[in-house]
Amino acid sequence: MPEAAKVVTADHEIEAAIETARRTERFDRRVIRALYSEGADMVVLQLENGVTHSIPRKLLQGLSEARPDQVSEIELLGSGTGLYWPALDVSHLVSGLLAGVYGSARWMKALNLWAEPGRISA
Repeated sequence: MPEAAKVVTADHEIEAAIETARRTERFDRRVIRALYSEGADMVVLQLENGVTHSIPRKLLQGLSEARPDQVSEIELLGSGTGLYWPALDVSHLVSGLLAGVYGSARWMKALNLWAEPGRISA
């Protein structure tokens, strides 16, 4: 059996990543409550700044074919910067969702929501 690859990260790289995270964390939007509205078939995010953001469930990769009981159990990760659906083992970054990224590039392209760089989608 081949030996597993070993990833080595230098201390200065780790320190630089931590410093970048500290500088940019104030710009992160955090979810304080996430819920699934079965009637509207939407995942509803309540942000710490008072904004409510709703996303149709069918647009979210990993949730489109899920049952309501699976979608309704949502855990907050990273102090509200991520969402996790344990019954589905699916997670999404809040920053991506707020930017309209609901899954991988392939997923978004299949939904006709992904434009090639430099091309505006209609």
